[in-house]
Amino acid sequence: MIDGVWEPAYAPVAEVLAELLAEDPSAGAAVAVYVDGRPVVDVWGGAGWTAETLAVTFSCTKGLLAACAVLAAQDGALDLDAPVAAYWPAFAAQGKEAVTTRMVLSHTAGLPALDADLTLADALAGTPAVAALERQRPLWPPGTGHAYHAMTYGWLVAEVLRRATGAPLAEHLARLAGGPDLLLGVPAADAGRVAAASWDRDRSRLTFPPDAPGTPWRQRTVTRAITLGRAFDPELVGDGAGLNDPAVLAAGLPAVGVVATARALARTWSRTVTETDGAPALLHPDTVRDATRVLAEGPGVLDLPPPHARWATGFMLRSPIAPMLAESSFGHDGAGGQLAFADPVARVGFAYLTNRLRNHDDDRAARLVGALRTVVGDRTSVR
Repeated sequence: MIDGVWEPAYAPVAEVLAELLAEDPSAGAAVAVYVDGRPVVDVWGGAGWTAETLAVTFSCTKGLLAACAVLAAQDGALDLDAPVAAYWPAFAAQGKEAVTTRMVLSHTAGLPALDADLTLADALAGTPAVAALERQRPLWPPGTGHAYHAMTYGWLVAEVLRRATGAPLAEHLARLAGGPDLLLGVPAADAGRVAAASWDRDRSRLTFPPDAPGTPWRQRTVTRAITLGRAFDPELVGDGAGLNDPAVLAAGLPAVGVVATARALARTWSRTVTETDGAPALLHPDTVRDATRVLAEGPGVLDLPPPHARWATGFMLRSPIAPMLAESSFGHDGAGGQLAFADPVARVGFAYLTNRLRNHDDDRAARLVGALRTVVGDRTSVR
């Protein structure tokens, strides 16, 4: 059973969410869609989900950080192709003097994992992670290959933005969202609104290589990119642990810590490409074109098996991993099935959030987007 509102033409999207929740009664979820700057779908259901439920967006956060960086570049406050060290001099150590912000955003900077073992306290404080990145040597020559910067991405982008603009990441995100219920750092008063996340063990593969000096560096890097050594369990969520821990949510991890309603997340992506709530689109068409050029794709330096993402300037583009509306879409997925994106051609903002995480045999977002595609039709065919 679902609750919420939708325009009649968009009923297929609401119907798919109802089907998904009927298939897994233990799940809660929400989907929201903006078209031409107005909400056309805002529905939720299952597992105690209400209109005010917040969900951890996991790496959907990274797409928002990319939008903040691209917006700062559009404003003239940040040169994406200048060395990071132009804004952050200490970053140049250990052969990083030529690393650019665009390399950081496209996961080609060579810094997906740290040699240092961080604790949870280090990660929540943030400054020890920033200092460790200053000391870190790239794991490959920057710009020559890519691998997903699962956690380091957040501190890298946030620190560049802070130094280039003088504003903390939370201010950039507030400008991007332009409204309530998209938070980095959950106040105690809102902690009870956050849906606890758990893995669907029947549709998830959660084995990780050992973190030991003798482990081949590619395998070891996959685990350390998530764990930072000792800070997190590779699964990211547990009973009151990881991103289910109120202290972790309050700290606002910059790579994965945004919590939001689907409504707020879809509105935010809508704001990037079309007039929304009476305000003009945040990103100019030329900015979008530059920021959505393919910069990295395929197995990368870690030689991971398919499916593979396609990376632009911090944004994921449409791929089997991120089943967005069209080739013109850009956004980011999140651990366990979350998906949020904009489409400048169809003038769409979309968000799907759930507390029931899967990383195998997961077609939920694809089914919702497929239903949306049947409605918007040839609006997506211009590009």
